[in-house]
Amino acid sequence: MAEPDRLSKAIRSGALVSYSGFLAGKLISFATMIVLARLLAPQDFGLVAIGFLVLAVNEALTEAGAGAAVVWRRGNLDLTAAVALSISLISGTAMAVVVFVFAESLADFFSAPDAAGVIRAFAICILLSSPSAVFSGILQRKMDFKRRIIPEIAKAVIKGGVGIPMALAGFGVWSLVYSHMASILIGLCLAIWLSGWRPRLSIDWAETRAILPYALQIAAIGLLGVAIKKLDVVIVGYRFETEMLGYYTLAFSLIELVVLGICWSASQALFPGLSQNVDDLARLRQVFAKGLTVLLAVTFPIATGMAVMAEPFILSVFGEKWAPAIPLIQILAFYALIYSVGFNLGDIYKATGRPHILTWISVFNLVLAGPILLIGSYWGVAGIAAGQVAIACVISVVNWVVAGRVIGIGPSLLVSSMRRPLIATILAVMASLSVDWAVGLDLSQTMRLFAMGTCGAVVYAGVLTICLRTLPLRSKSALENPKPLGEHGKAPE
Repeated sequence: MAEPDRLSKAIRSGALVSYSGFLAGKLISFATMIVLARLLAPQDFGLVAIGFLVLAVNEALTEAGAGAAVVWRRGNLDLTAAVALSISLISGTAMAVVVFVFAESLADFFSAPDAAGVIRAFAICILLSSPSAVFSGILQRKMDFKRRIIPEIAKAVIKGGVGIPMALAGFGVWSLVYSHMASILIGLCLAIWLSGWRPRLSIDWAETRAILPYALQIAAIGLLGVAIKKLDVVIVGYRFETEMLGYYTLAFSLIELVVLGICWSASQALFPGLSQNVDDLARLRQVFAKGLTVLLAVTFPIATGMAVMAEPFILSVFGEKWAPAIPLIQILAFYALIYSVGFNLGDIYKATGRPHILTWISVFNLVLAGPILLIGSYWGVAGIAAGQVAIACVISVVNWVVAGRVIGIGPSLLVSSMRRPLIATILAVMASLSVDWAVGLDLSQTMRLFAMGTCGAVVYAGVLTICLRTLPLRSKSALENPKPLGEHGKAPE
């Protein structure tokens, strides 16, 4: 088997394993969420969302950079991992102290005094989670995705095993906090064991100088990503009641589970695969094109399906008290669909040693997001969700324009990747809505969900199969005759 085919197979297998593990873990988390959502109040979810906001900042600063550096750096893995672990522990400890000290100030900002204790508990989570990315990065560098997913599945099981009994016992919001804390501890222990690396610390100055600039760039990208991703949470928490933050958190969590998780899983396989092809631009583009085609064939129908079936899904699964989340899911589903179109372009920038491009795109995203989301908040939480859609549209266009200039991947590749799933998705949505219009009023919410989902899935599979046989797979000019990179990393005109 030729080397490109072996790599493509490894990437497809890695993406499948990553998402299978991610999906398995999230399905367990989803089942846990259903039970907890029925036992707890939306306000409890809002309080924990504030704690997760703090934890997300730590993951960007102390985890993302160290883990990515382990994957990216060629050479002595033992030394790189030891330096990365030292960096993550130092930065994680500093972050935990800052969060613990300013917990009450953060709670006051959100007008939620009950959140202070939750935030302090998440400071402990920071100490436990900081080293995890190093061990996960070792497994990702080895492309050992089967071992890499085990801690994630175990964490999901622990969350349910701890959280549900505590919720039944009346612990309220603390059932969510303690279950998350326990899951992080178990996940860390498993990651250490499965990595096969004996942990040690080192501040080797030569290695530190080699990986720190890259790690800092990735951390900066991650921090900007958190600012972009969590800016809506900050605005919702600041402008509205904690209960509304709970509705928004549930809606976004579902979108993240079903759609954004697919993008993340594809990234876990694409990044190391692309990193091995930076010296062969034609092969790099080919690997990316195959990955994008498969990704959009999955995200398009799932995202639109969530938008179409949000009402029967929420009412039948979560109950009437979560009905305010329905319009939020319908709007955010289109945000996720658009987001998926350009998400994995970032893997190319990282793989080719140009993470600064992601930094600048993220800065632009953040500058754009602030005023749009604030203006949207005047139309309520749904206005903020609509603002997310507008931002995703702009950023996706910018991302593809930049990719065309820097790597030579232009709109023709995107069009060839998305046209078949787009045609199949449109027809599947029409069929699903037709079934709902014809028999929806005579069915329970559960049967309505089943009828719409079954019809949409059958039509999508059938139309996509026909398109695969009749429409060409991709633009040959974009892949077989790629433009070589010119000076300063730009593709010539």
